[in-house]
Amino acid sequence: MNRSFYIITLIFLLQGVFISCNTGSNPKKELSKEEGSVRKTDSSFIEKKSVYDELLKKFKPISFDTLKVEYEYATKDKKFRGTELTLKEAKSLNIEYTEPYYGKLSGVYACYQFQIDSTHTGLIARIPAEYESTSIGLFILDRRKDQMESEYFHLGAIFGDAGDAYQRISWLFRTKDKQLHSFVYDYSSYDHTVEDTADHTIDVWKEYYLFNCMTSKFDTLSKNEALLKKRFKNVLKTEL
Repeated sequence: MNRSFYIITLIFLLQGVFISCNTGSNPKKELSKEEGSVRKTDSSFIEKKSVYDELLKKFKPISFDTLKVEYEYATKDKKFRGTELTLKEAKSLNIEYTEPYYGKLSGVYACYQFQIDSTHTGLIARIPAEYESTSIGLFILDRRKDQMESEYFHLGAIFGDAGDAYQRISWLFRTKDKQLHSFVYDYSSYDHTVEDTADHTIDVWKEYYLFNCMTSKFDTLSKNEALLKKRFKNVLKTEL
């Protein structure tokens, strides 16, 4: 009786051990599953593409501490000539017009791209002005949101018509704390000979600004002429 009881008890114990061995987790197998899950997640993150990837290929990558932005008529310097964008590509920059410009594809020309910080890319393009594409704009791409900022900044321009003349020159530069600012010099003039050939008076206006290009509104930091002329006297030597 006792012997039969012990045998039956031993059989149940052995069955319990066998069942637990088969149903228990395999650490190596579980780790392998987790690693596979991590690799898949990382891969999907790395492979995520921007809707602006094709557009960005048109802009030449550059880096700088200071960049002078100026456009001139009939110059051999092709720095800001750029590559013309299609109308669809131009619309993605949030420029005000929607129709082809003077028979060209768009009148918008991709020039350069550069990193502003870890999440923002600056795009420089030549864009339509009053009669031709003689204005240069700075556009900001937010890489985190994958969208273009709604506003852009006029870095440079040139214009002339019936005695009126206007030119904007700017210098993009990095501050000591890696902020992106723009010093702007605006020159305007009016030649009175268009009204009276005997009147050789030329009225001239000069204005100076400092802008913060780290904000989507491009905040004005200063328009104090005396202070700005003193601070940036070296870059203004060839302009005054």
